[in-house]
Amino acid sequence: MIFEKIKNFTIIDTETTGLGCYSKLVEFAAIKFRDGKPVESFDTLVNPKMVMSDQVISIHGITNEMVLNAPLVAEASKDIYDFIEDDILVAHNAPFDMDVLNRRLTFGIKNRYIDTLPIFRETLNLYRYNLNYIRKYFQIDIEQTHRALDDVKMLYSCLSKVDKPYNINIKTVDKIIGSCRASQIMKTDNLGNQLDSCHCVITGVIPNLSRSEVWQIIVNHGGMVGESVINKTRYLIKGEPNGGQGKLQKAKFKIKNGDNIEIIDYREFFKLIDTEITK
Repeated sequence: MIFEKIKNFTIIDTETTGLGCYSKLVEFAAIKFRDGKPVESFDTLVNPKMVMSDQVISIHGITNEMVLNAPLVAEASKDIYDFIEDDILVAHNAPFDMDVLNRRLTFGIKNRYIDTLPIFRETLNLYRYNLNYIRKYFQIDIEQTHRALDDVKMLYSCLSKVDKPYNINIKTVDKIIGSCRASQIMKTDNLGNQLDSCHCVITGVIPNLSRSEVWQIIVNHGGMVGESVINKTRYLIKGEPNGGQGKLQKAKFKIKNGDNIEIIDYREFFKLIDTEITK
């Protein structure tokens, strides 16, 4: 049994039209577990209604011809919902899969999930932690095809080989950075008009808050939110560093060229709108 206390769960994997979370879904696969044992599998291709690049096709092997007559995402969503129900979902580098599903399935996704990447990092001392590298470490005789169902089976096999105790961190989708589009944020409370329709963009991570939660605070204070720095952006809100500096560099370039953008630390921003972070 791969999880000592959690006996009912579903391992999932997705294949997409690209490497970013805005990619479209082209395949979803899952294996359902009851009392720690696999009981049912599910796999579906999805027509993304776009032409995939040769580079993407070379990764997962799903061609444009293969998805031509596959169900559209609206139809596939129903089958996916019916299979996963409200199970805890398990995936390798789960935030990517969960973010894709949350963006692409008809009604998003609310399931809790377990990311296996931290589990392998915690229990193994490896140079890399991609699934194929872990498979080779355990000498598992399943070739990685990057097809979703094969990857689900491989993940299960790898987890079954871990003989050290590990911590299980069950997370919720709303804590994923960018798990909601800015355009989906609607005003839910009238907290004032301090921002007076100012366009705000976030870069980095705001401690203890998901990006969608910060967006909601901004909109409830009369502001507008976006995912990219544009001509009408008024505030670029700096969180803790988290990778690329593209938004920051773009804002500095626009400021140099006369745009009225203020780069502001998230703590100062919350003071500006008279809001305390209580979480």
